[in-house]
Amino acid sequence: MGALTTAVGGATILLSVGGLLFRRRISRNWIQVNPTVTKTLQHNEAIIITGGNCGLGFEAAKDLAGRIGNGKIILACRNYENGESAASMIRQSSGNANVECMKLDLASCDSIRQFALDLTKRNEDSDEQLDISALICNAGVWVPMEQTQKTDEGYEVHFGVNHLGHFRLIQSILPIMTKSKLEDKRVVLVSSSLLKSGKIDMQKRDFIHDGRSDEVDANETKRKSFAPTGYCDSKLMNALTCRQLALELQNQQPPSNITTYAVCPGFCKSNLGRSVNVPFFVSGIMRLFQRTSAQGAQNIVHVTMEDTEKLVSGALYQDGKIEDGTTSVLEGVGADVQKQLWDLSEELSKK
Repeated sequence: MGALTTAVGGATILLSVGGLLFRRRISRNWIQVNPTVTKTLQHNEAIIITGGNCGLGFEAAKDLAGRIGNGKIILACRNYENGESAASMIRQSSGNANVECMKLDLASCDSIRQFALDLTKRNEDSDEQLDISALICNAGVWVPMEQTQKTDEGYEVHFGVNHLGHFRLIQSILPIMTKSKLEDKRVVLVSSSLLKSGKIDMQKRDFIHDGRSDEVDANETKRKSFAPTGYCDSKLMNALTCRQLALELQNQQPPSNITTYAVCPGFCKSNLGRSVNVPFFVSGIMRLFQRTSAQGAQNIVHVTMEDTEKLVSGALYQDGKIEDGTTSVLEGVGADVQKQLWDLSEELSKK
């Protein structure tokens, strides 16, 4: 028995050491934005981040709050109480007292309109005027497709929240950003490498209300993903929206000085998949590959803080550089589908 116990103990140590070495190897290329990278924002200059009360959004907001001087961080959250609690924690940890929460439910068109209206009203008050430096579209849902969840207006929840909700928000906030005299203004959309498993059929348009089936056609080369099809499709839409937004902004007369970037934060441990039950042994293996939310959030911090001269508007970044694999997928979708998705989103946003 003693020999068996020793053997098991030795094997456990070897596995643990091997796991640590493996994790160190895959993590060495993960981005870590230098603490000296800062941007001095004034008290009335703000960064808005959706879903900033937890996970990637919270960690990005906490990091950014310490880099922007007296600038404001606005957490745009569905659960106002949780958002207020998160704002309080960020104020304490960052030393930036200029952090607040505003109510925003991306599943509700009325909530998005009210959020934009509240910002507009603040700008009409000389004591409350805000210049928006960055809008970070981070919030998202991940729900098993069999749950058939819908938004208030009956849209499939991934399409309605992850894509259309953020599209509406961007369209609502752009006029406010355009009026600002800030030279550096940007829109950031949090996408995912899971967009590689996404598909957008502009003929069927099944993604709008019901969500795409996970069945793979005989001539389809993509593998089924472990993620909900709606989630993968919505992340593809986020990145395509970023690309088309860059074109729309550039084609304005005169061209807009607002830039836009998509990011893939990597495979992160967060509460995004809280609707999914993962076996214990699987979660243990996943931890070898997963970044923490703080590590993944560095990708958001990078495109929010980096000099625009070093970035390409419309591009998708991961770990400090344009991600070639996902970029080739986006190019493969084609400009026609990208523009059709934009036009459809504009049409739905007017309803």
